[in-house]
Amino acid sequence: MDINETEFEEIRPYYDSEVDGAISRLLNESGFRKTVKYFFPDVPFEMVENMLRNIHTIKDFQTQFIARLVNGIEKKYTSGVTFSGLENIPEGKGYLIVSNHRDIILDSAFLNTYLAQHNRETSEIAIGSNLLIFPWITDMVKLNRTFVVKRNLSVKELMVSSLVQSKYIRHTIIDKKTSIWIAQREGRTKNGDDKTQGSVLKMFNMAAQGDVISSLSDMNIVPMSISYEYDPVDIYKVIEQYNKKVDSTFKKNKVDDVSGMRNGITCEKGRVNIHLGKPINEDLLKMPKAANKNLQYDEIAKLIDKKIYQGYVLYPINYVTADILSGSNKFSDKYTAQEKEKAVNYIETQAKNFSGDIQMQKEMLMQIYANPVFNKLGH
Repeated sequence: MDINETEFEEIRPYYDSEVDGAISRLLNESGFRKTVKYFFPDVPFEMVENMLRNIHTIKDFQTQFIARLVNGIEKKYTSGVTFSGLENIPEGKGYLIVSNHRDIILDSAFLNTYLAQHNRETSEIAIGSNLLIFPWITDMVKLNRTFVVKRNLSVKELMVSSLVQSKYIRHTIIDKKTSIWIAQREGRTKNGDDKTQGSVLKMFNMAAQGDVISSLSDMNIVPMSISYEYDPVDIYKVIEQYNKKVDSTFKKNKVDDVSGMRNGITCEKGRVNIHLGKPINEDLLKMPKAANKNLQYDEIAKLIDKKIYQGYVLYPINYVTADILSGSNKFSDKYTAQEKEKAVNYIETQAKNFSGDIQMQKEMLMQIYANPVFNKLGH
């Protein structure tokens, strides 16, 4: 595949040569200053400024600034983050890490901080253009090895944009041997029922030649499972789902996206686990050839889903809500009476934020926690 990197100018992360300019812009942005002060009120901003002015490479920005930021968030807003599966992605290759999606910022940030701590090259990160609300957010994420997936396009624009994204992803993984993290679907899963979109797989292959299976094998797809004990934005997901159900004209706005990013970081998460599965290449090559490409993508999506489900870590609240919704005690050996009481109290406390049909919204809330159980273990 012939590559002209000027094609990627609008979407690519920053180069080292662009770090100084981007940091200077960040330090002059009141929004960036307010954000740092919000998360670290006890740290004088002058200390942050001095540190940033001594950073001149992307690697240093990630290891000296982003990693400290993420470690601080982990200590303050989680009960600990654990990892497994690093042995499944040996060095020397690029991988396409396809992940279920719980939080806009932290899913990929936790992964990259973990990789950096083990002296591994960090992955590039896909982010939707709808989240780049302010110029300083664009600077911040592009310094953090993020490339842009354009949203809200016409059909014609989407085709052109998807082809460029496909070329970029394949070039990054195959030619540069750099990994990429991308969510399995557009936007976070709203009800805990993680499903890979076939359209995402099609985009991966738009710039490829050859059959579906061999061209996807070239990208070393690794399913990543991220499990939060408590979804940090569960209330907001339910309210959004409910509003769409009762009002067909309801739409989120930019303020909702900003709130989603902030609340995802600062709301309760409990324990968090990230698991990197094995590349699915062997499974792909054993897969029967489907009648057409669309059916093939559907089968591959189901394979990725299965691997993501296998990597889940399930917590007491997952099992408790699964039993409540199914009206059974099937998983009662997975939690104690105290853990059940804690889970029920959590649901009742969160439900105080709802208005309208409270029971419907409580069931939506419990589905967020129960669906991972149903997906991993079945009804």
